[in-house]
Amino acid sequence: MDLKKLIISGALLTSYFIAAAYTADELGTVKKVAEQFVQLVDKNESERLKNLLHPDLLQYVTLEGELIPFKAADFIQMVADKKIGGTSREITHKDSGIIRGNTAYVVLRAVSHEYDFMYHLSLVKEDDKWIIVGIVADITKV
Repeated sequence: MDLKKLIISGALLTSYFIAAAYTADELGTVKKVAEQFVQLVDKNESERLKNLLHPDLLQYVTLEGELIPFKAADFIQMVADKKIGGTSREITHKDSGIIRGNTAYVVLRAVSHEYDFMYHLSLVKEDDKWIIVGIVADITKV
């Protein structure tokens, strides 16, 4: 292998490993945002929850076969009024990924003594911060 090919190969491998590390760091951040969402609902911390949710967010919940839509403001108000949340849940990450660097998804399960939530969260990087723009949740009784 000549020197030129060796240098190009080395540069490509270096950029690959740098990109992989960057993606791993970003994916870790995305997962933390998703986990923080669940924890803030569990603790009824509606003010902090506002920082994670896009104001135009729509959430769709299926509960016992019924589809229930929520707007961000309504969801946050329900958390503030303690109509939902207030119970710790065990969180398990099922899947996640970053798409083109600025959009991501996280699938996670959050189980309490009463309900089993399966979440699919859609996130967007806005002003260098990951925010949740869409939520689909399937909820079953335990």
